[in-house]
Amino acid sequence: MAQQTITRESSSPVWEAVSRWLPLANPDLEYWWKLTGPHVAHMMETAGHSVEAQYNALLFHYSYVIPYLGHAPKSDGRLQWNSLLGNKGSPIEYSWKWNTTKARPDVRYCIEAIGPYAGRALDPLNQDASIEMLHQLAETVPTVDLTWTNHFVDILFDHNRGKHAADGATSTILIAPEWLEKGFNIKSYFLPRRLGKNASTKGLLTLAEWEKHMAHLDPDNKARKAMFDFLSNDPEGQYLTPYMVAVDNVKPSKSRLKLYFLGSRTSFASVRSIMTMSGYKQVPEEYLQKLRSLICAVAGVGPDFPEDQELPSISDDYTTWTKDNSGEVPEVLRHNVYYFDIAPGKSVPDIKFYIPVRDHSPKDYEVAGNLIDWMKNRGRGAYAGAYLDMLRYLNQYRKLEDSKCAHSYISCLIKGDGELDITSYLGAEAVAIDDNARQ
Repeated sequence: MAQQTITRESSSPVWEAVSRWLPLANPDLEYWWKLTGPHVAHMMETAGHSVEAQYNALLFHYSYVIPYLGHAPKSDGRLQWNSLLGNKGSPIEYSWKWNTTKARPDVRYCIEAIGPYAGRALDPLNQDASIEMLHQLAETVPTVDLTWTNHFVDILFDHNRGKHAADGATSTILIAPEWLEKGFNIKSYFLPRRLGKNASTKGLLTLAEWEKHMAHLDPDNKARKAMFDFLSNDPEGQYLTPYMVAVDNVKPSKSRLKLYFLGSRTSFASVRSIMTMSGYKQVPEEYLQKLRSLICAVAGVGPDFPEDQELPSISDDYTTWTKDNSGEVPEVLRHNVYYFDIAPGKSVPDIKFYIPVRDHSPKDYEVAGNLIDWMKNRGRGAYAGAYLDMLRYLNQYRKLEDSKCAHSYISCLIKGDGELDITSYLGAEAVAIDDNARQ
């Protein structure tokens, strides 16, 4: 199989030390290790993680992630399986949870594990590798519990593989490891795929189906009841379309339960209504204005931009591959995204907001600059230079000044004390190939 040579401006000392002793059994492992290993190492080092944490992250990446990234790209840049996650179908997306005034950034990433039969009759939805990876981790890491993962794998998908093979393939399971101060965690994401759905539903579940599948997990959960009431009866809530669920792979009593939605309305008036559930969830106006200022910065609009006006769309900059890889849910490129966390015992959901940077924001360098300025103005600029350095490292095949691929989303969760938890979701190339070849 023809492969491209991956070169980097520089590699971290920890990655160099680890690579010296780790065997690479085949060209596919070598390709993905030499591409993504330096990414992980550089991000961990840039974010100020200890040398011990960097070694742990890289050894985990080598042992549990690299074997599941599939074949190396072909000579024309084509991948074995085009994932919804990354640029040009890349099976990995990175994220940088911004530092606060008291804590350093957190480095995370999400992958789609790719099996040898992905997209073929034996594994049309490419699920076998993800399930295998999670069970391997459950045997190794005492805190990993797959109770809810097993539940959603069972109920969210029809299991007639032959019919799925005829119906077409798309990403359905994503896995996200993270290294936090409190320890290691791994999350699972599920995008339902049901047979017999018409073109308008795209294999997704209805709101009633979601409610049915979640009700018995925590029957008396007040947050779940409030969420479904808002979605069913509130004019703004009715614009939200559920499309994905995520859990922490820990004991269910300790896990979050996050239902993700696409929101077709992008005005701040809409964001306000959803973040507050039209008044059911109490959020001080001061906190909402912080969020508004962040949205204006990321979208590149002025502070006087009308609250009831939809954000401008700048989608002409998409490459053909970016559009194609959105699969049957192209709305992920242009609609706002929200999750409602209705974990066991919650009375009110935690709500997180994501702005789709590729549709509503200027070029990557300007987005980064606006975001950095926003952080500096609020005493959170300690890692501003590190962030820009990290972006350039992840995107050595293109200039940030000319691209709209380095950022996919910027998310925000308003904490109880009014501080904003902000995360940048980042694309990195899987192959070194000219975008113009795919226009």
